Amino acid sequence: MVRGPRRHRRRAQALPYGAALSAGGAVMLLCQETARSRTFQILALPHQGPQASRAPPAGHHRGPLNEDPALATPAAAPRGASVIVGLGAVQAAVALARGRRSDRRSTARRAGLLSNIKDFLKKNLNTSEYDKSGPETQADGMKIRVSSNMSIGQPFCGEYQEQPLKCHGRSVFMKLGLPANSQAVYLLFNSANQWAFTPHGDGRPDGWAFVADEAENPTEISGAFSVWDGATWVEDATIRLRDPSIRAEPANQVDNQPSGLKEAEALAEAQSKAAAAAAAAPVVSKKSETGLPEEVQPLSMFHWRSHWAASQRCRIDWPEPPAGLDTKPLQVHPGVRRGVLPNGMRYVVLRNAMPPKRFEAHIELHVGSIDEEPNEQGIAHMMEHVCFLGSRKRERTIGTGARSNALTDFQHTIYHIHAPCQLEDGRNMYYPCLEALQEIAFAPEMLNHRIEKERKAVLAEMQQVNDMEYRIETWTLSGLHETNKLGSQFPIGKEEQIKAWQQQDLRHFHDKWYYPGNATLYIVGDLDETDMIKGIEKVFASTPAKHKPSKDSAIMEPVWGEASADARSLFRRKIARPRPDQLHNFSLPMIGTNDEFTDAASFDPKNGGQPWHGPLRIFRNELLEGLQLNFYSKNPVRPLRTYEDIRHLIGVRILVGVLQFRIVSRYSSNHAPVQIDHSDSFREGCAVTSVTVNADPRDWRNALACVVQEIRAICDYGITESEMKRYMEAMLKDVQKGVQENDTVPSEDHLNFVMTSDVFDHVVMHPEQSYEAFKEVAPTVTMEQIHATAKWMLGFMGYYGLAAAPPPTAIVVCTPTQVYEEHSGQWTPFNITEQEIVELMTTVPDKSRAEAMNQVDVPESLLAGEKLDKLLGPGPVAAAAAWRASSRQVDEATGIVQLMLPNGARVNYACTSNESQGTMRMLVPGGRSADEPGQMGSSMVGIRTISESGAVSNYSREQIELFAVSNLMSVHLDLNTEFSYIDASFTNTSSGFAHVLELLHLLFQEPRWEVPAFVRAQQAYKAQAYAVQKSLEQSTLDRLMRMMYSDLRIGEARVEDLNKLTLAQVRKAVSSQLRPQDLEINIVADFEGKGQTKMAAVEGALSTGKHRHEEDEIQEAEEVELPAAAKERRLLELDEALWKYLGSIPASEVPQGNYDRPPQINRGDELSPEDRQRTAHLEDSDERAVANIGGGAPNRWGKGDVYHSEVMGTKNFSWDYPDSSMKDHPLYPSMCLLAMREVINTRLFSTVRDSLGLSYDCSFELSMLDRLEAGWYTMTVSAHPSRIMEAVEAAKGVLQGVKRRPISELELSTARRTLLRRHETDLQSNEYWISLLTHLQFNNPKDISCVRDIDTMLKALTWRDLQNAYQTLLTDPEQLFVSVCTAGPGSSFISGGAAPAAVSTSTQKQLVEVD
Repeated sequence: MVRGPRRHRRRAQALPYGAALSAGGAVMLLCQETARSRTFQILALPHQGPQASRAPPAGHHRGPLNEDPALATPAAAPRGASVIVGLGAVQAAVALARGRRSDRRSTARRAGLLSNIKDFLKKNLNTSEYDKSGPETQADGMKIRVSSNMSIGQPFCGEYQEQPLKCHGRSVFMKLGLPANSQAVYLLFNSANQWAFTPHGDGRPDGWAFVADEAENPTEISGAFSVWDGATWVEDATIRLRDPSIRAEPANQVDNQPSGLKEAEALAEAQSKAAAAAAAAPVVSKKSETGLPEEVQPLSMFHWRSHWAASQRCRIDWPEPPAGLDTKPLQVHPGVRRGVLPNGMRYVVLRNAMPPKRFEAHIELHVGSIDEEPNEQGIAHMMEHVCFLGSRKRERTIGTGARSNALTDFQHTIYHIHAPCQLEDGRNMYYPCLEALQEIAFAPEMLNHRIEKERKAVLAEMQQVNDMEYRIETWTLSGLHETNKLGSQFPIGKEEQIKAWQQQDLRHFHDKWYYPGNATLYIVGDLDETDMIKGIEKVFASTPAKHKPSKDSAIMEPVWGEASADARSLFRRKIARPRPDQLHNFSLPMIGTNDEFTDAASFDPKNGGQPWHGPLRIFRNELLEGLQLNFYSKNPVRPLRTYEDIRHLIGVRILVGVLQFRIVSRYSSNHAPVQIDHSDSFREGCAVTSVTVNADPRDWRNALACVVQEIRAICDYGITESEMKRYMEAMLKDVQKGVQENDTVPSEDHLNFVMTSDVFDHVVMHPEQSYEAFKEVAPTVTMEQIHATAKWMLGFMGYYGLAAAPPPTAIVVCTPTQVYEEHSGQWTPFNITEQEIVELMTTVPDKSRAEAMNQVDVPESLLAGEKLDKLLGPGPVAAAAAWRASSRQVDEATGIVQLMLPNGARVNYACTSNESQGTMRMLVPGGRSADEPGQMGSSMVGIRTISESGAVSNYSREQIELFAVSNLMSVHLDLNTEFSYIDASFTNTSSGFAHVLELLHLLFQEPRWEVPAFVRAQQAYKAQAYAVQKSLEQSTLDRLMRMMYSDLRIGEARVEDLNKLTLAQVRKAVSSQLRPQDLEINIVADFEGKGQTKMAAVEGALSTGKHRHEEDEIQEAEEVELPAAAKERRLLELDEALWKYLGSIPASEVPQGNYDRPPQINRGDELSPEDRQRTAHLEDSDERAVANIGGGAPNRWGKGDVYHSEVMGTKNFSWDYPDSSMKDHPLYPSMCLLAMREVINTRLFSTVRDSLGLSYDCSFELSMLDRLEAGWYTMTVSAHPSRIMEAVEAAKGVLQGVKRRPISELELSTARRTLLRRHETDLQSNEYWISLLTHLQFNNPKDISCVRDIDTMLKALTWRDLQNAYQTLLTDPEQLFVSVCTAGPGSSFISGGAAPAAVSTSTQKQLVEVD
């Protein structure tokens, strides 16, 4: 698969940020977990809806290249810091989260962006004769040398190489010898008929210097260049452009211009005096009489006025760091071992026992799409497919419990295997897996039939990934990386080239890039480090070296690090083969080095032209629903190597957290659609500051003005002492979490973190080392430092339009072409222009210091003593003890504790030391199934209304938000088809648990029902309904559900139903569900305090945990066993807190709703074929297609609806038929269905994708309802529109073929192994434990045995059990429902019914426009 950065999903907010109340289905403040830390992040997510039938996001499916798809389900999500800086450490944004927390964790989605985007941009941007995107050198092109005798001309001096492109009929030249990844400098002829020095190679009329001369060749220029000095245009007549072979003649100094800073200072002083003498005359120089700052005196500064004198407001005064921090190196992780084989292959190993007895191995080839030649676009991705599936040794790992996959992005191709160290029969798996990776990378079979098969797969993938989110990312990258290939040469490649490559083309590319000297092997797992290294040497040392460099290169060195010749490669590993530089258009007022400051300027000074501030591009598409404004600033990466680097990082994280809260507090809603981030991008090779504003197109001005004003205020005044204290304390808790959770972080997360850290030469640290560094550095962070950091990081937006401000790297706006006006019921045109955006940003009024520094009073506790005492009544201690003695039940086998609170609420909790954060889920029956006729959508709008308010009792939303930040907790409200629920996270301390219980108490007792919050909730779901109509995937699935069910509770809410709702109706709907007596409360946390005890031990000495234990050391010995008395005391405090805060909530007097109304699937045999299959088309610029196939199925306990039961009766079906020894176990139907699902998914993959090449991705899912006696299954396939029906028939054939070709014992064995391994890994996750506890005390068949006997159940299954379970699916032709939708040119339509069109059509032929 290909992967390009999904910027808004990937970027993790840099500071823990709590949200007290948030709701599903929109912008949610959630717990974002990555390998560096668990942080809170605002996510702009599409509403996932309550229906269990919704297919999971594409990024959460198994990898499409996995030959063992049943084993490819993502591993347990990461928990806590991996190996560097537990404070969140490295800014490298690593999308490491996997799988089940789809709405909580960012995942790296496959990418491979729009294949023809470069041609598209070329056509629409009018970049004349612009035939190449990257600054590649033309070996036979001419060179010129630039010289100047004036300081303002010095940055342009040097040699320039002619490039293989033309601009307005003349050659383009690029400056040579710039530092790696620095600002590009071009000399070209622009659209204003001027020769210019500029950072952009596309001919726009901007830059730092220009001359109006139409010479054909730069050496023929006769005029003098005008240079922008930050205040005015200054003529430098000494700039000369010559052939390097011609000796330069000394240039005469221009008498009336300053030749250096001292002369410039004197000149400015004289100008000031002259201006004072003539009162009416304006002051030309803005320089103060104090003279230039001392620190700039020795610098040869360019645009010094712009940097210093022109605007003191923008000036960055970095305070002096504490002595010694900038020279004190960070400690290196003691468990990470590195080496280099004689053939040049580097390796990194780390011992980690989570999951136990398994390991993770990744081999990274340092080659990606930006290394491809113009006629090779997409070949790196194609090579990944062919190599991965061209390994017979990898095929032998199938069925062993191993899972494998591969990915390609801009600069990396990675192949990885996750496998057990040994099989059940004792066979070693480490060597076979290494041999498989060796064959994949260095000796793959490139058979013609495999190449053809993978060609089809790649073309199918190209169609699948090109959704709207994908295209937005493509447009964003094209603006952000206009000076290099990252903005135009995407991993997916070009269709016409992919179709043309032959075997010899692939072999040539493989020989060029696939060799040991261009590879790094990473291994992390439950193996001894010495054994790991021996295996690496045995398997890989014999691989021949190729493209050997000189003996001075790192390829021959036995070490890897600062002593190595290729250490500090801030982009990619240096190799013997020339690799093209990828210059970045950094948002810095400088060219090349830190002592030469510049500001790009426009070329119309006579008409008041102002400095240029970054490209602003507007992309328009009819299928977009909301407006998105993206502001980007690129900077060089700052490697984390010293304590001063950590100090800087702390400042960045505090700044982002404070700013994020300030902006959220400006919104009426708790769901402020604004994301702010600063992080390193290992795929892009730079640091990126991003500000993303999502807005209703009709209200974009207010949304953007709010953000600009808050950013400017924090740049002007910094932050307050209370903000500093609050966020520093939150960061300390975050660092402590990293230490506590280190032993439970999966090997995959450790490995990915080390890999991405290495890209930027960050020091990889153990979390305990990070904690010690943080404690030492934190007291040295000052308010002045934060203020300077704000100007440095956010000045590009806060000071937009000022000459001294660094320009944004890119501003990218994605906008719809029309909006729906409810009052008229019509779609009306919508337009936004560059002029409107620039005008707004430069005219937003400033905030005063008093306004900016105004603080919200943060409560220390939400429940006052007298108020709570009144609820508890007299004698609370004795009452609590009596209640506990009579109510508490403990299952010794699982450790699960069950309670019944005085108000009737039921509690299940388990103690684990998996995570430093506790997890809670409170749920009640109801959900969307509780909606009454005529009030469809009332439950979800009501839940969202509470969240939109964000306030409880007499506390404001801002107070609740800061209370959550201070206590590192979050509360999230949502619902599905069957239940409404509240998810909460909290710190594992008695006060942390008490604080979240206080908030939950008030949420039930005193929620705030506000009309504005209701209106916002209603509008949010109406916007979601419109968005579904414009989404190919969501609209197709919604039509399937509407065909299968006439019940409006299934499927997306309709706008006409939402418009009928009132605040009273939604309040009644929610109040009838959120009744304390109906609650089931499930909690998982380290209530026994093992993590806290470990934290206390860290204060004394460094312990590397499970990473360095000896072979004969018993792992359990590392567990810290508390004294029995202390353990009992903690559990007593837990029970008393539950009784005190939740048990004291009075039972509700609101009648319970009628929830026992399961939806009934439509009887397919009574419908016409046209009513069982619907086809639709969406008008779009690109062709895609997707199909959903569905039918009836039982719920988790084996029971279906009335029609399903009738069909089962005609089949004489019985769960007792196989006569299994486990048939009477309540979990039996569920285990059979889950194993059957794995088998069907495996068959789908091997048939539809691998054998027939019809679909890049396909999946089979079951609804698995818990409460309602109903259910369904869905299959999803994607393909090219011309082959979508063929893919549908193939998928139906796989599903119905299970009847003709029964499930084999081998298929069962593979499925069983997959489920067992997944269960074993997931037991380390709090969220999985929550799912095990859920419904234990609900009115269904589930009991403690369903938690205790999972392993036993899976091992006892036979193929007959699965074959019998297959009969519960309604798969006959008249029982199948099919929804197919294509996208591409042509008017939108829907066939097979009277449903409204998915989108409004227009007469526009060009659906995508760009400004």
